[in-house]
Amino acid sequence: MVEPDPSHTLEERVVHWYFSQLDKNSSGDIGKKEIKPFKRLLRKKSKPKKCVKKFVEYCDISNDKALSLQELMGCLGVTKEEGG
Repeated sequence: MVEPDPSHTLEERVVHWYFSQLDKNSSGDIGKKEIKPFKRLLRKKSKPKKCVKKFVEYCDISNDKALSLQELMGCLGVTKEEGG
């Protein structure tokens, strides 16, 4: 397992780790098949459930049917803390 970057916040570390778990082919983005576990998690935890599909579409800023690490971090509201 790769050591986390000490300059990253806990939230950034979690998103980096989860992204690496989802990105099975190490392509640098989470494709349509790889996103399924994330969608399942969202469906379990989100209300209303119909928002899950739109949430992932909303996250895909580049509209390439895949989520990059930056898109996922932005969508989850994980940003670098200033002065940290």
